[in-house]
Amino acid sequence: MHVACPDDPRFIRDERMCLSVISKTVKGALRLAAEPEEEVCEERRCKTLKTVHTLTLDVGPNPPCDPEDSPIPGGRLLSRDLTSAFIDADPAQRGFHAGHFRWTDAGVLVSGTLSGITNAGTHRDPFEPACQECYAPGFLEGRFCGVIRKARDEALIGCNVIGIYKLRLREPSQEGGPVYGVMEGVIVCGCD
Repeated sequence: MHVACPDDPRFIRDERMCLSVISKTVKGALRLAAEPEEEVCEERRCKTLKTVHTLTLDVGPNPPCDPEDSPIPGGRLLSRDLTSAFIDADPAQRGFHAGHFRWTDAGVLVSGTLSGITNAGTHRDPFEPACQECYAPGFLEGRFCGVIRKARDEALIGCNVIGIYKLRLREPSQEGGPVYGVMEGVIVCGCD
């Protein structure tokens, strides 16, 4: 599955489009889906831990930011292949992750990808309030991009859904556990 994300400056500048807001609150679980693997690279004297998790999120609206008539009011987001790599073969260290997702809700299907950084704090100095350090275990933050494949309103089919997410594991561990967070973004539809 290839998702073409509308993140090219020429696309943004040259294409006629209509945007609408999505602002969601999420909660769910991150579960280990495969045995973790440790890799050793002798040439660089490093070790890397790789994990694969299943991420299941119940998605709900975030009023007043999310419109009452949102084309995707909530639903469930599922990633069966959220794959991560961690520094020093330690899941408490910084790493990065990526996976495919399916987001379903009452006749709506969005499929796409998510990717980001794990265990890093972005709400730190110089931002106010600075509520994190650069090392923030249990945080997954990144970008999602998908395409609406099914919708009650056929005009939405083929539109993109792009945005950012910030997730937090309640009790960080290699196995996963309960997770909560936010998704903020836009729906991008071409204007013919």
